[in-house]
Amino acid sequence: METLEFIFKICLLGEPNVGKTSIVHRFVQNLFKPDYKATLGVNLFKKDAEIDGKIVSTQIWDLGGQESFKSLRKLYLQGAHGALVIYDTTNRSSFEKLIEWVQSFKGLRGEEPLLLIGNKTDLKDKIKVKEDEGKNLAQIYNMEYLLTSAKTGANIESAFKQLIKKILDKYLPKKK
Repeated sequence: METLEFIFKICLLGEPNVGKTSIVHRFVQNLFKPDYKATLGVNLFKKDAEIDGKIVSTQIWDLGGQESFKSLRKLYLQGAHGALVIYDTTNRSSFEKLIEWVQSFKGLRGEEPLLLIGNKTDLKDKIKVKEDEGKNLAQIYNMEYLLTSAKTGANIESAFKQLIKKILDKYLPKKK
């Protein structure tokens, strides 16, 4: 790889058990394990990628979704350039609590890019949140929207690359 040009901090937000850790493991190591221990506080990951000819290092902060870590969110979100906001398509409650995650991020980071992710699409017979509902929420909060499966790897790479591209577009001066 050529010279590193950008370092971005990306946070993964969402309720416990929506697949944040599985998503980041799939992206960073192309691995899937069916069971992970709950994230206590935050897990940190790093991956370099080439996006639009630019070498970008992403520092990925996988935030614990438990209520007990809510007080630490402000600290963890400091300096974030963007976030993946994740819900489990088979768990309506994880979708209903997204507004709190989005508002928490926007309250601290303003208009930094967000991407809404509906994860676990491989569990087709258990889906409780319709795609249209996800699209509508994404539109309300000016987010892109993707359905993913950390298990199969579907759209995981795309999700990160799409978010990184949005961050690049925000921070790179526009050519006239």
